[in-house]
Amino acid sequence: MMQSRSWRSTVVWVGWLGAWLLVTVFFNSLSDMPTIRIAHGVLAYLLLIIGASREAKLALSVVMVVLGYLAVDWIFVPPRHALGMPSDLDFVLLVGFVLTGAVISRLMTRLRRAAEIATNRAAEIERLSEERLALERDAACITVLNEAERLKNALIASLVHDLRTPVATICLLADPESGVASRIALDRVGEEARRLGDFLATMQRFVFVGAGDGSQLVIEPHVVDDLIGTAIRSAGIGLLGHPVRVHLPPTTELLMVNCDLTLSLQILGNLLQNASRYSPAGTPIDVTARAGDGEICITVSDRGPGLAQDELESVFKPLHRGRAAPRTEGIGMGLAISRTFARAQQGDVHYQPRPGGGAEFRLVLPASARVRAPQAELRTR
Repeated sequence: MMQSRSWRSTVVWVGWLGAWLLVTVFFNSLSDMPTIRIAHGVLAYLLLIIGASREAKLALSVVMVVLGYLAVDWIFVPPRHALGMPSDLDFVLLVGFVLTGAVISRLMTRLRRAAEIATNRAAEIERLSEERLALERDAACITVLNEAERLKNALIASLVHDLRTPVATICLLADPESGVASRIALDRVGEEARRLGDFLATMQRFVFVGAGDGSQLVIEPHVVDDLIGTAIRSAGIGLLGHPVRVHLPPTTELLMVNCDLTLSLQILGNLLQNASRYSPAGTPIDVTARAGDGEICITVSDRGPGLAQDELESVFKPLHRGRAAPRTEGIGMGLAISRTFARAQQGDVHYQPRPGGGAEFRLVLPASARVRAPQAELRTR
């Protein structure tokens, strides 16, 4: 690098000194012409000084000023081909030439340095921008990994939190004294077993967090009516003593939602179990679905005590329970898991007090295209 700079500096010096020599030889050959004036030489050598100052440091500019002065004095100032004997006016002109050349050299040198500084700063800004983009990409990757890790932890917590419901349902149906018909019991046991299998398969997708293949969630269109019905059947034993009423909009189109089926069933299951746990025995639980602006809202409503104002966000944190929660049931994970699962699907879970008393928990998920369905399929449970 140093050798390259030294070679370039040598080339610049040789080039401009060669240019000075050519101009000097040229004007010297014309020095006997009566039309040649000192102004011609001053202008020519000032141009050489400007050009040399743009490409080299101050040293070459100073050398060009000195050589230009000597050439003008030698060729143009009478007596020609002699140094050091100019007339008063010619002396003033020569001094002006030297001062002008010096000022030009200084200014051009400063401009060149400013240009170099600007170029270096532009390169530094570009380097910093590239580093910033790299950091942003790394931060985005870290965010994705953290979100995947958080969702995996929520899945594990959900397994611990909700495994007892399907297991209890299977145990109840497998009991010969339950009074449930064998065929119905076998169908329900198979349904619960498939549900557990789907849940474990979902967990398996998160075993290798960081693979970056985007396959952790399976987002597909699902019929809202079927989603709600499956969640109610899966909640099963946890809803005993609470009739569940499903309200769908009176339309000839089926509501469709884009979601991960396993996670969405877990969310609705948690909301239904909470409604059953907090509601007085025998009170109904209402499930309402409606379409909004690019979203589907599924609301689970109960007639329990609801939440105090200072509990509206804390209940969505792990291990936090409402003050009205039964002392012997739950560990305060259901709502935290539900919100984590919903937000992983570009949705959310919100709370609002129910008119007339009680609580309403709203699951909001992205809507899919609605399809027309036969009128007979539209129903209210």
